[in-house]
Amino acid sequence: MTGEPGLTAGLAFAALGLLAVGLSYFLSRALARLQFLPDRPTARSNHRATTPRSGGIAIIAAFGVSTGLAAFLDPAVGAFALSIVALGFLAFAVGFADDLLTLPPLWKFAGQVAAAGLFMLLLGPLQAGPAPFFGEIDLGSAGMILTFAWIVGFMNAYNFMDGINGVAASCGALALAGLAAACVFFGAPAAGLAACFAAAALAGFLPLNFPKGRLFMGDGGSQAAGFLIAALAVVAANNSEGAVSALFLPTAMAPFLYDVAFTLVHRARRRRNILSAHSEHLYQLLVRFSASHAQSTALYLALTAFSTGAAILMLIVDPAWQWLVPAALALVFTPPALKLYARARSVGLIAPAARLDEDAAEAAEPAPFPHAAE
Repeated sequence: MTGEPGLTAGLAFAALGLLAVGLSYFLSRALARLQFLPDRPTARSNHRATTPRSGGIAIIAAFGVSTGLAAFLDPAVGAFALSIVALGFLAFAVGFADDLLTLPPLWKFAGQVAAAGLFMLLLGPLQAGPAPFFGEIDLGSAGMILTFAWIVGFMNAYNFMDGINGVAASCGALALAGLAAACVFFGAPAAGLAACFAAAALAGFLPLNFPKGRLFMGDGGSQAAGFLIAALAVVAANNSEGAVSALFLPTAMAPFLYDVAFTLVHRARRRRNILSAHSEHLYQLLVRFSASHAQSTALYLALTAFSTGAAILMLIVDPAWQWLVPAALALVFTPPALKLYARARSVGLIAPAARLDEDAAEAAEPAPFPHAAE
């Protein structure tokens, strides 16, 4: 009967999504029980008890198994599925090596560069994108530069934001689910399936990470998830011929990207080292003002839900004007961000401007305030 093969395939893919959730959950439980890769708290940690940071193993394993099986079920997505799984494992390996050995920043950056480069080699860079006032334009060789900057930049941004229970996994899963829906609607099913399985893998990990924080995803998990989110945004735009805008994921993840950009700009203005460890991200300041992890994560999840909804509505806007949506979100986020920073500065939670004279030591970063969240 007409439609039966499609229905059968749909049910099979739905089963694979459930498999990804279940496998991620049970592997996460096992890793938490084994206390594999313990993360002992330091003065700058947002947790107090030693907690394993091996959750990335569950995330990438669940994604790899479900997406790999999908490749065998549907040969049309086979090559893409196997490529994205291999690249996801590479990104995971970079972060996992850092979890195990604490890699020098240059080595970690080299691994991110390798992941972005291999992605472009295997799946291609961004081909076109919405330009302000001009609409969708062919990017040509500029697409390689933009793709590289986007993937490497987002991997780092996602890692920066993985600092309190649940925020990275929940917001990442929500944005990926939105991307999956957009891909299915606008004719990029392979990217949609991969996004769905990545969201499912993050969702299965989440109960062990939120609200109690029994397991962290670690750098292995944040690098893998950050890479998959960024890479699938490019694949979705290419495979849908721009119908899923290249701005979709940056808009959906606007709360994360805004937090990172706002923090780095303010630290640069105070001549602080933007590459050094600190606790001045907006979400960190919320926790240092005694908000719980659950409250802070709920706020960022609500903001991400709003941004994802805005990203979906943006797809009906002419590409020449799509940039107005993330710009409007940035304007909405700025007043409360400035208010929070002003309050933090008034009570000494923000490091002062570093002195310029050569003999002066850089002003010390203030330690986080105690908080009740775990």
